[in-house]
Amino acid sequence: MNIYERLLEKALSKGRGRIVEDVRLGLGYTAVKLDNSQIGLGYTIIEEKLSCNLLPPEVSFAEKPADVVAKYFLSANLLEAGVGLATINAILNQSRHDFLMGDPLKIAAVTPEDKVAMVGYFEPLAQKLKNKVAELWIFERNPARHAETLLESDMFDLLPQATIAIITSVTLINKTLEEIFEYLYRPREVILLGPSTPLFPEAFMDSPITILSGLLVKDEKILTLVSEAKGTKAFKPYVEKVNLKIK
Repeated sequence: MNIYERLLEKALSKGRGRIVEDVRLGLGYTAVKLDNSQIGLGYTIIEEKLSCNLLPPEVSFAEKPADVVAKYFLSANLLEAGVGLATINAILNQSRHDFLMGDPLKIAAVTPEDKVAMVGYFEPLAQKLKNKVAELWIFERNPARHAETLLESDMFDLLPQATIAIITSVTLINKTLEEIFEYLYRPREVILLGPSTPLFPEAFMDSPITILSGLLVKDEKILTLVSEAKGTKAFKPYVEKVNLKIK
C-alpha cells in the first residue's frame, strides 16, 4: 500500500457517516465543508482548459457521503484529486494536544551548515533561508515565475545532497511525493508543508516525513475567500498554522 492509499484508508475509517455539505473549487484553493462543520483545504491544480467543462457533468460532490468524495483523491483528474484531499483534510485535521505552533524552520532547527531543498516555492520561508544556509535550492514546475527557482528536472541531481527537505503538500494531489522520496538521501528533517497538508501522522510513519506543517480552519468565512480566489495571506484571520513533529 502506497502513501496515498494509506492516507485514504485512514480517512475512510474516520469519515464514515459524515456528509459533504459544501464544496468550493476556487482558482487558488479548494475547500470542503462537512456536516459537522469541519473544513479542509486542498490546492486547486488547473490543467490546460480544453472546454468550459472542467469536470464531467456526472461528477458532483455536495450532499454526498464524505467517504465517497474522499475516494476522488486517487483520481487522475487533478481537480477531483484536490477535492478528495480537501475532504480527507476535513475528516482528519482536528485539534490535537501535540500541535506545535510557530515557524517550522525553528522546529527543524535549521543551521547555517544545512543544505536546504525546497520543492515548491514558499516565499516567506525562502526569504528567511536566503543567505542563512550553506545551500538553498528551490524547485518549481514553472521556474519562470520566480527568478531564484530551478527547473524541476534539476531536482533529482541536487535532492540527494539536501540535509533538510521542504516539500509542498501539493505533491499529494499530483502523486509525485513518493517519487521525490526516492531521491532523498537521509536528510535530517523532511517537512511536508502547505494548506493541503493532512495533519495525521499515522499516515506518514513509514515515510521520510518528520514534520507536518499545515492549517486548521477555524472559521467558515474561509469558504467565501476560496470562492473569491484568495490565498494564504487572506486566510490568516480564519486559520491556525500548526506543526506536528512525527519523528
